[in-house]
Amino acid sequence: MYGKVLRTIYRIENNSVISSIRKGFTLLIPALLVGAFALLFRSFPVPVFQTFIEKWAGGVLYQILSFLFDSTVGFMSVYLVMSISYYYAATMKNKDQFLQVMAMVVSTICFAVSFGAAGGSMELSDLGPVGVFTAMFAAVAGTRIFYFFCEKVSPAFKFRAAGSDVDYRNSLSTIYPLLFCALLFVAMNLLIQTIFKADNLNDLITNSIVELFHNINDGLGAGVLYVLVLDVLWAFGIHGGNALEQVSQTYLVPNDAVTGAVISKSFLDNYALIGGCGTSICLVLALLLFTGSRDNRQLARSAAPAVFFNINEILVYGLPIVLNPIMIIPFILTPLCSLLLSYGATVCGFLPVMKETVTWTTPVFFSGYLASGSWRGVAVQVVIVLMGTAIYTPFVKLSERVGKLQAEMLRNELTEYLKEQNKTGTALSLLDRRDSMGILARNMAAQLRIDVEKKNLTMGYQPQFNCEGKMTGAEALLRWRYMGEAVYPPLAVALAQEDGFFDRLTECVIEVSMKACSRLLTLGSPVTISANISGEQLNSPRFVEKVIRMAESYGVAGYYCLEITEESAVDRMEEIPQHISRLKAAGILAAVDDFSMGRTSLKYLQHNSFYAVKLDGSLVRGIVGNKRNQEIVSSIIALGRNLDFEVMAEYVETEEIRSLLESMGCCQYQGYLYSPAVPLQDLEEMLLEQKGNI
Repeated sequence: MYGKVLRTIYRIENNSVISSIRKGFTLLIPALLVGAFALLFRSFPVPVFQTFIEKWAGGVLYQILSFLFDSTVGFMSVYLVMSISYYYAATMKNKDQFLQVMAMVVSTICFAVSFGAAGGSMELSDLGPVGVFTAMFAAVAGTRIFYFFCEKVSPAFKFRAAGSDVDYRNSLSTIYPLLFCALLFVAMNLLIQTIFKADNLNDLITNSIVELFHNINDGLGAGVLYVLVLDVLWAFGIHGGNALEQVSQTYLVPNDAVTGAVISKSFLDNYALIGGCGTSICLVLALLLFTGSRDNRQLARSAAPAVFFNINEILVYGLPIVLNPIMIIPFILTPLCSLLLSYGATVCGFLPVMKETVTWTTPVFFSGYLASGSWRGVAVQVVIVLMGTAIYTPFVKLSERVGKLQAEMLRNELTEYLKEQNKTGTALSLLDRRDSMGILARNMAAQLRIDVEKKNLTMGYQPQFNCEGKMTGAEALLRWRYMGEAVYPPLAVALAQEDGFFDRLTECVIEVSMKACSRLLTLGSPVTISANISGEQLNSPRFVEKVIRMAESYGVAGYYCLEITEESAVDRMEEIPQHISRLKAAGILAAVDDFSMGRTSLKYLQHNSFYAVKLDGSLVRGIVGNKRNQEIVSSIIALGRNLDFEVMAEYVETEEIRSLLESMGCCQYQGYLYSPAVPLQDLEEMLLEQKGNI
């Protein structure tokens, strides 16, 4: 049941619309950080500081802070339209990059039309947080409608013009889709004005909300409804403070001046909405204390200074809270509980009634003391913060589990995509994808590169045994982990290849495994450790020279082997025979991995420098009951005797396979019949146990 709930939440969060909106908000985090801190310093509640920034150098500091805020948060809705449209367009079937960019332009036009443009009801404030909901609607609806018309408009009716410039012709071809989108939004705006008597979609929502309060009397009922609606609006991306400004001025602000009134605007700001809407200071503490996500903890650290002064846009749009099916619940519940607790404390006489109005940017605890004139106000705020943190904590942990499930499911999708592409022989392009899998691939590649540079790779060692049951070696296999979970090894290799650091990854694997080999030699357990390389790497003088230097440094001559894994043409790799000889002279063995009767495998054997070949896994797995496979394997074993190289079988998973191979003359085995790949410590224990049994 719990797993089904997690998967349902995962599907909701990965809905193309919701996912695009969340990514759009995430893209704006840098701008929101700059704007939030500009607002914090501009509104810092210390009179001396305010006088300083307003008067110093003719108020230039105040102007700079105002410019920073107005150009970031002040135009937030415009940026949001474009960012959401960018991500949503990437989910469409048509992956044309020109259309993706054009969809951003069309959505921005639709956003402007929604307010009646400059000649209508649009005000400068609509371009900031006030217009966020309209921005989300315009981005999603505008993009979808634009692509619909791009598909449906017949090529015969597309606007065309002579000219050789491709961008020019592409631009003109979108005239009709753009026009139809704009006309639809014009029609919607006219309907809203005619039928609902509202200037635009934003005003329609605001007017509908104000109607809710007409039958509510002053007091606790108005306070509860105000806090509930405020946080619900924020949770859906609507600036609650602006939408409820009329309600606030009518029902709450007048009570600030009424002696004995409990529920007032200042009371709600200082007790129900500590840290901003959603009682965000509690969310910050929950993230700092209980999240295991490095990104969320970093976001909480960045947001904490602003939240302390009741500025919480970084959290609301950065986490984000908006359209977050998990975090919406505590975001709405915590302020309601805070309101009821502080109201109860006031009614029962513990918390003094508000003595004076406190500026909304006054820091928590200071505001409690100033508002009540007593330590009791601070005590109530402390209890609220502790209670709110306790409410947020389980949801923070649940959100983290859903995030891990999301990463796991995306990783599985990425793995299956890789397998499918390899099966069909299609060229891979993981990092260029513009969907969720592409984002994950780029994040994984970036982390893998960091781990390679830090030599922080997890390795497994799969033991190799002879027919007498004695361990003779082990193959070093990459067992890289991302976000604590094991990654399909070919996926890690594919990411490194596509991102251009495959050689560095291989060098790191070799160095880590040589270090392990050296340790085994020091413990008196000499076995041959092998690692995989490609034909191209073996053909590189620089690569071979580096391997030889590492082998000398770790003292593993005679006990280290390189397995060539790539079944690529070696005709043009003229340096390979010479490099194998150099490796052999340095005490480094060479083997052919996945050996079959193909032309490439036989080409390697012409030089007679390999000490072993490993049978192709498909031959070994299909050897039982397949006479043709048995004949091929027998031929390779006979070839090994004649050319003086050993033959090792991988994927030996049953006793029947092992017995059949032994009867053919193959006496070196690797597979699950003996052991999977194990950590180095387990390999050491296996060798010590073997040593004790001799």
